[in-house]
Amino acid sequence: MIESLFEFFGKYWGFIGSVISVFCALLMAWFSTRFTPRIEHEKVVQKVAEIDKRLSETEMQLEYMPTRDELHALDKTLEGLGARFGAMEQGIRRLETKTDMLLENELAQTHKGGN
Repeated sequence: MIESLFEFFGKYWGFIGSVISVFCALLMAWFSTRFTPRIEHEKVVQKVAEIDKRLSETEMQLEYMPTRDELHALDKTLEGLGARFGAMEQGIRRLETKTDMLLENELAQTHKGGN
């Protein structure tokens, strides 16, 4: 039985080797289309790590960003400050006008008294 098996493989070894070679070539071709090469896989892993790092940094920055409500409150506060500065500016102008009038009056009196 074993001798007949050896005779069979000895007689048809060239054909069996060719069939196995073709099968292995087809199997390798299928593997190359089905699975990613290691180098490309490592590139993808590295790219994902970079994106994950950038996402973490962005999340840390966003953590300290003001919310919509905080920005709205800040906007209202700035509007209030603008109104207060406007009122202060009007008060300063009135003081400046009064100071100018007092100075003119004083100079006029000094000028009259000096004649």
